[in-house]
Amino acid sequence: MYSRQRASCHGGVKPVRNTVRLTVRLLLCIVLLALHVPSTNADPAPVSCVWAQVTYIVDGDTIDVDVDGSTFRVRYIGMNTTEVGEPCYNEGTAENRLLVDGETVCLDKDVSETDRYGRLLRYVYVGDTMVNAELVRRGVASAATYPPDVRYAGWFVQLEQEARQAGRGCWAIATAYTVWLPIMMKPASRPAPTPTSTRTPEPTRLRTPTPTQTRSPAAIRVAAWCSQFDAPGNDHQNLNEEYVCFDNQGSAAADMTGWHVKDANVHTYTFPTFSLASGAWVKLRTGCGSNTATDLYWCRSQAVWNNDGDTVYLYNAAWALVDQYRY
Repeated sequence: MYSRQRASCHGGVKPVRNTVRLTVRLLLCIVLLALHVPSTNADPAPVSCVWAQVTYIVDGDTIDVDVDGSTFRVRYIGMNTTEVGEPCYNEGTAENRLLVDGETVCLDKDVSETDRYGRLLRYVYVGDTMVNAELVRRGVASAATYPPDVRYAGWFVQLEQEARQAGRGCWAIATAYTVWLPIMMKPASRPAPTPTSTRTPEPTRLRTPTPTQTRSPAAIRVAAWCSQFDAPGNDHQNLNEEYVCFDNQGSAAADMTGWHVKDANVHTYTFPTFSLASGAWVKLRTGCGSNTATDLYWCRSQAVWNNDGDTVYLYNAAWALVDQYRY
């Protein structure tokens, strides 16, 4: 567990000869207070508590609790773990069990009472430890921002970045050029979606009001001009018309074998043996088909890209970020 020791931003400052160091510390305090991003080593105190007894561990981000004789299902806010049958499911569930099994926990609400499945949405505390954050910190969960419950959104992203860089938990697998998040979800691995007139994805991630794009010096880019994130009609029934494109703006062919594409959730694709010629582009289609020089196929049974906003992350084979595009 992590201690609750914190650096105070108010009062009690002793004389310090090194004025530069003092100035830096004060500026850091001001920034943290302004952004409402707590220290990554000290969890923020709950705003309010409803005390509950944990009765069952559903998976890495969901538990059942007893509150005054009534049973409720609780979904952790701000993070996400993989589903049964997917990589790192067992690790996430096991760590969650170690943290909360049989414990009396504090349930702290953000904005929403429940999600669309009727589960309570809460930050869950055991003592001074926020379990939501601890699972991300240990590398068995990823940050997942679902507005309007965004009190600690920036902090969770920071925790995930630190876990990735340190190779903690399931992120350690990525150093061996494999991925702990779902890679190639075959049609048989997920139930068929219920036909609807429009796509009903998971709650969307935090997004900026206007499209922005972050670029790197690499020659391969996310080609937004070519991409189609919202397929005509029902996305689930028109998977090959949902696609993201990549182009090569360099002067030589680029070997993309083993590269990875990830959305803002947990969906990840790994490139097969593939080379993209200079000036060429390729479409990564969500559905199934035969790979060609211009079209690759994820072969998923459900749509990937949220119609109302998502982020495309492109990594090379060593999991270094090459490019990202937010729409």
